[in-house]
Amino acid sequence: MLEFIFSENFLTSSICYALPIIFAAYAALISNKAGIININIEGSMSVSAVTGALVSCFTGSWVLGLIGAVAAGVAMSLLLSFAAIRLHTDSFLSGIALNTLATGLCVLILQTTLGVKGDSSAAPSVVIPTLTIPLLSKIPVIGKALFAQNILFYAALLALGALCFLLNRTKLGLYIRAVGYNREAASSVGISVPGAKRSALILCGILAGMGGAYLSMVSLGYFSVGMVGGRGFIGIAAEAMGAGNPLLITLFAFLFGAVDYFAVGAQTVLNIPYELLNTLPYLMTLAAMVICSLVTRKTKQQ
Repeated sequence: MLEFIFSENFLTSSICYALPIIFAAYAALISNKAGIININIEGSMSVSAVTGALVSCFTGSWVLGLIGAVAAGVAMSLLLSFAAIRLHTDSFLSGIALNTLATGLCVLILQTTLGVKGDSSAAPSVVIPTLTIPLLSKIPVIGKALFAQNILFYAALLALGALCFLLNRTKLGLYIRAVGYNREAASSVGISVPGAKRSALILCGILAGMGGAYLSMVSLGYFSVGMVGGRGFIGIAAEAMGAGNPLLITLFAFLFGAVDYFAVGAQTVLNIPYELLNTLPYLMTLAAMVICSLVTRKTKQQ
């Protein structure tokens, strides 16, 4: 068991399983900073996944597929923006409605384009390539995990740096944080509350789109209904545990990914029913949220 956990393959696979969760967590971070609870990340990832898979297949280009996935994520965020900001609906309820819409929309897109309802395996995606860095990729244990990864892994690292810079060093980041902290005060000093929230949701859509693209254009190689599998919600949980700190959020998202891979990989190591192992990521999410709530409550009491 220890040999399985402390292996190069475990680290590499854990990162791969964690990447969609990391993108979802970053999306939750930027929307929460603007004061919007965006549970539509799950639905955005689903629509992005099916869009990226089909666009890449029909065009023969992973670049266009990735652009299509990101555009779909932004479109879903703009729908939430229209509902929550323009129509003043509850963002949580709007997110539930959009998640429901995404489920049916994905099936409709498959039925319209391929004549199927389950998956797009008949039209495989063009896979986003892996970038291998010479010499560094040969380092034992961490070489393959960090320096021979898919392009979206490096995009996630860039996103981490960009988010830290955006939120702490730019005027837009200041506006987003001000609106999320106290929108009335922000509005009183001339900050456009709708504009800041809309900008945050657009960034949220870009990140969710990249997470969806990873699932259908890297992880599986085609779109399958239900393939997001709650990763959007797990990303939201990772963001809550990280308490708005991008580095902590990344760490918790990686831990969720590691548990997710353990549930799959340990089926050949442990003599435990796979149905029980498959519940581990969700049990960890529940336990983590309970612990986070207890710690937060204790901190407030002090």
